[in-house]
Amino acid sequence: MNNIAILGAGFSTSTLCYYLNEKDIKVFEKARGPGGRSSTRKVDDIGVFDHGLQYISPKDKNFSEFLKLNKSVKQWDGDFVEIDGKVSVLPPSEKLIGITGNNDFVKSNINLDQCHFKTRIEKIEYQNDHWKLIDDSSNEHLAKKIILTLPQEQTKILIKDLDLRFDIKENFMKPCFTVMLALKETPIFKYSGYVIKNNKIISWCANESSKFRDLNNKNLTLLTLQTTEEYGFANFKRYRENKEHILNETLSEFLDIFKINDSEVIHKNVHGWLYAFSENQSSEVFWDDKKFIGITGDWFTGGRAENAWINAKLLSEKINRT
Repeated sequence: MNNIAILGAGFSTSTLCYYLNEKDIKVFEKARGPGGRSSTRKVDDIGVFDHGLQYISPKDKNFSEFLKLNKSVKQWDGDFVEIDGKVSVLPPSEKLIGITGNNDFVKSNINLDQCHFKTRIEKIEYQNDHWKLIDDSSNEHLAKKIILTLPQEQTKILIKDLDLRFDIKENFMKPCFTVMLALKETPIFKYSGYVIKNNKIISWCANESSKFRDLNNKNLTLLTLQTTEEYGFANFKRYRENKEHILNETLSEFLDIFKINDSEVIHKNVHGWLYAFSENQSSEVFWDDKKFIGITGDWFTGGRAENAWINAKLLSEKINRT
């Protein structure tokens, strides 16, 4: 039996693994690897796409210092612009990224040997002095303590039959689509990032090639697009059956904005994020020191990675005092 089981392998879990005194931790993650919304997509012979979290601009000095302890983090250089009829260069600000991909923010603190990837926990049960976790293959796992770092809706489902004094208020997580493109090398993209204003489909375009990662094909221009909140809400319910349509509609809009011929595109893919952003839950993290169950996530106080760090650090302090 492990001392602590953590559900999810994103930024919150990375923070917990760093600050918790107890290091006998088992992590359960339904995806193929760590990262959560800091995930990185690697495509053979193409390169690396940060298809979730784009970068981190730390506001808190302590958070900045925490990030810079990670030797796999670097500054994302270059100019960033806003497109709204005309191109305007934005004021400079610190933007941190992972050296090999933005899942570097997460990987450094999690013991990958203690992770169960491609494992979805379907049910949790409290049994007198420990927790039983049942996964999607009906395997059972035991732990003395359990921490949930999942999106709000998933957390609500898992705890609905537990007698916990914790209410999750209605707070819609916001969906988003990410489109990953590789173009024949083009000098058009001389900026590192583009904020697209007043467009119904696209809100952001990142020049992945400007991150200068070793795996990026130097003969290609790599780009990551993110859709608007409105487009995400309008299309997420039928994402799986309309995946190709969403990809092509977003691509068509991109080609129109930047005046590019579709013959320049040699790779395209789309990923749907059902829980991309969240509104503010405005509540403290939860820790039951009798049953030893904790709940945290960026959705408690807003959808930024910095919020995830603040909340997970606070929960770690509560658990360490137990």
